[in-house]
Amino acid sequence: MSTKSLTKGERVRAADRHPALVLVVDDEPELAEMLVYALNQHGYAALVAEDGFSACRLIESERPDLILLDVMMPALDGWEVCRLLRSVPDEELATIPVVMLTALGALDERLRGLELGADAYLPKPYAIREVLALADNLIARRRREQEQRGELERLRSREQLAADIQALLFHELRNQLLVIGGFSSLLARGDLGAQPLRTRDYLQAIHRSSDYLGMIAEEFQMVRGIEDGKLSLPMDRVDLADLLLEVFALFRPLAQKRGVTLRLTKTEEPLAAQAHRAALKVVMANLVDNAVKYSSRGQVVEGRCLLEDAGWVGVEIRDSGPGIAPEEQELVFRKFCRGRTGNEQSRGSGLGLYVVRILVEALGGRVRLDSRPGDGSRFQVRLPSAEAAQSV
Repeated sequence: MSTKSLTKGERVRAADRHPALVLVVDDEPELAEMLVYALNQHGYAALVAEDGFSACRLIESERPDLILLDVMMPALDGWEVCRLLRSVPDEELATIPVVMLTALGALDERLRGLELGADAYLPKPYAIREVLALADNLIARRRREQEQRGELERLRSREQLAADIQALLFHELRNQLLVIGGFSSLLARGDLGAQPLRTRDYLQAIHRSSDYLGMIAEEFQMVRGIEDGKLSLPMDRVDLADLLLEVFALFRPLAQKRGVTLRLTKTEEPLAAQAHRAALKVVMANLVDNAVKYSSRGQVVEGRCLLEDAGWVGVEIRDSGPGIAPEEQELVFRKFCRGRTGNEQSRGSGLGLYVVRILVEALGGRVRLDSRPGDGSRFQVRLPSAEAAQSV
């Protein structure tokens, strides 16, 4: 008898329908075949292991929903298989339900199985209907426990994200309120009447800081909504050059403070994307902010719009900073990940590039990173063009 009752293709098709997978561990081929047939007829997928070592390998690779485990087997018996299973650190594996099947009927033997962590004990000869009833109950219980663990993990993740977002918001709020409070105090002194240009500069700084705070709040609202699957982004025509100019103006004071030059390359023709303006502004702002933070005094951050073929347009933000190592280029887009390379004075939440990818993908686009250590970084955002969207 084959050690697998279903071919690989059959098991893949069965997995698409989400049937439960039962591992039958028995060194008697006739009994194992009888159980497999009954399980298949009952709607379950089934695998067979003829000894304890094969069972351990299949448990790890296939992760069944239930194990029907014979006790009396050579080399590695059912007691030891159950003990090993319950001792693994992987909770998903360690909690697989186990039904012990054995000809040993003494009370001490049954108690031994339960003490080792078995969920039920059936003496041979057993009734197939009883095995199937136990399988139904234990698999249903496992599915409920898996859902509960998943929901608990999601709640923990949301709580941690909420705490990190709160810390970041307070950090940014404090910084921007210092800017607003400082310039407001200068204006309140009333001694700038003869310097209208400085007054205008102060008012513009206050406006930029308040605008930045509003953008941060909107950023986290959008990301949380997208992660929870509760937010869709209505698309409209967005002029890329105008939006990029607006974002560069927002970060020019920070760049000047760090001695970094912002350079915007204008395009000869207007380029428009089909996107959500606020979401795209958040994307551009995070890329520019990231480029400025990781640039040193005297370096340049460049921005330009891109015209691509087949109905796509884009934006590129390039810096001449320290660059990103190849092994970190995918990691930097993950939540709360910050690259090791860069200006040690640069601090961040580890959310900026994660936010960029989440929002760009929600807009139907893609983000690309080209970088080499010591040679700067180039981020390109590719989006559907407004013209292509209108022609559909």
